[in-house]
Amino acid sequence: MKKIIYKIFSGLLLASLGMLISCEDTETGDPVVHYIRVTNPASSDSLLVAAGQGQMIAIMGENLGKTMEVWFNDQRAELNTAFIYDKSIITRVPSEIPEVVTNEMKLVFQNGSAMNYNFSVDISEPVVQRMKCEYVDEGETATIYGDFFYEPLEVMFSGDIEGEIVSVEDQVLEVRVPAGVQSGPITVTTNFGSVESIFWFRDDRNIILDFDNMSGDGGQAPSNTDLWHPATGDFNYASASVDGIPSINGNYLHNPYGSTGYGAWGWSEIWTGQSTAPENASLANIPEQAFANPRNYSLKFELNTTGTMAGAWFNIWIGNDIDNLAGRGPADGQPNPDLYTWQPNIDTNGEWMTVTIPWETFYAYGTSGNFEYDANGYDISIVLQGPNDAPMQYFAIDNVRVVPNN
Repeated sequence: MKKIIYKIFSGLLLASLGMLISCEDTETGDPVVHYIRVTNPASSDSLLVAAGQGQMIAIMGENLGKTMEVWFNDQRAELNTAFIYDKSIITRVPSEIPEVVTNEMKLVFQNGSAMNYNFSVDISEPVVQRMKCEYVDEGETATIYGDFFYEPLEVMFSGDIEGEIVSVEDQVLEVRVPAGVQSGPITVTTNFGSVESIFWFRDDRNIILDFDNMSGDGGQAPSNTDLWHPATGDFNYASASVDGIPSINGNYLHNPYGSTGYGAWGWSEIWTGQSTAPENASLANIPEQAFANPRNYSLKFELNTTGTMAGAWFNIWIGNDIDNLAGRGPADGQPNPDLYTWQPNIDTNGEWMTVTIPWETFYAYGTSGNFEYDANGYDISIVLQGPNDAPMQYFAIDNVRVVPNN
């Protein structure tokens, strides 16, 4: 857990807080807390009934100079005698997580007496940002990235099924995927709140390429059809099990370019064809709202590599008329303005991971203006070509989708 330890406050802070404190010890009665406020002298009207972990506060009152300890819930705050005065105490709310929540602040004095004051510590609810891979099989471990994963905690999958917690770190949570989970968001709950993920586990919305509908033999298309590549004789093909890469959702597209890689301007058509190809029918699943509000969507897919992809250029085009596309690779040694060029520097070490590209970034490519919403679908071209020598290109891709960010 987060153990942020705050050391001695600087002399500059003392100067800036001069309006809050008095250097005279004029205690003449019992200690009293009038209110708690922020420490910015310019915000004298900013009174507090709660504060966040690690927040600096000023306790304002009378006869506070003999304070020895300040507690928030069951956590003791650090005190510096230079900031303890008759009329004020400056301290930080502890960052440690309380085991017992009382929603009170307690002051302990030199004579052993104590006083309580109603004051809450705002402890952050969990934050769920992303998963290493959104497709994980039953019994396997899913990795969730976020923050404020304070134990004890609970992870619920769609279908109201709880996962088994494997490990918890500051910003990484591992959970074993139970049987029977459904496609949908996950929910992480701690003693301090509950949050539902924006992303979906095993997201099956708006999948535009799943590589399960191959009309030819060997995971390729028949020759001379509307899906030009991968066709018979190409490097690429759809498979559910090859080179030790496990299936996560039926077939994936596999590219066994070879351990020797390829030199500058090597050319490999990953997936190219017209909207009339049955293998491209699912391209019509791009939602119309992704064209109206592209910033609200992401292009996602799962990727598995058995070597680094550093140096590779993926030139990607989706549009309404591939015949009017001037070129499907780089132009004059630079990224083609009509293509989205993805240059991954990724090595998944043989594991599946989810890649996210802002749809707004992808949609903004191109100068030909030939990417308009069409309920009938789109032509597509994904070509591996660039100016760099590229190393081993054994990789697999699956579940290409355009999904909302909220």
